[in-house]
Amino acid sequence: MLPAPANAPPSSAPPGGLLAGYLAALAGRGAGNSAFTAGARAFLRRWPDPQVWAALPLPARMRMWSSTRPFINYLMLFGHLRPGYDYLLERKLPAILREATASPLAGDLDRFRTAATTLGFTAKTASGMASQVLMRLLIQTGRGLDRLTEADLAEFDRAIGAREDAHKQPFKH
Repeated sequence: MLPAPANAPPSSAPPGGLLAGYLAALAGRGAGNSAFTAGARAFLRRWPDPQVWAALPLPARMRMWSSTRPFINYLMLFGHLRPGYDYLLERKLPAILREATASPLAGDLDRFRTAATTLGFTAKTASGMASQVLMRLLIQTGRGLDRLTEADLAEFDRAIGAREDAHKQPFKH
């Protein structure tokens, strides 16, 4: 049995709207299955405002069911969730670039990859930088590529330092 819903202020998007948007995004990519839908519904029953979930301690956020991860990715990519750099740096996001191509972040992702390859980086390196750095910055700041600032990069750098301190080892990203 799931815990009772957390007390939360109303979300800017009603939970039904979040679910409908998620299902439409899955359908648009030709993806999804009943486990993803059930995971999204369970998440929304517990956290009708996804940002309340982001305020949980990192260990609680890391324990999410695998069936909710695609929904969490959707929430992040479509601007409904800023989970914190601690989560973004701790979680591997293998599907984020594939899922981002159908999100509002697609244009920034394309511009970044194009600029990186124009500067001489291989397509693989450009994608790696986009996955490990750019997408995390865009998700957490909620701003586009052209609106990122040096302060955003400094905050990201501090978060990497905090992760390295917590794990007592360098973060290879």
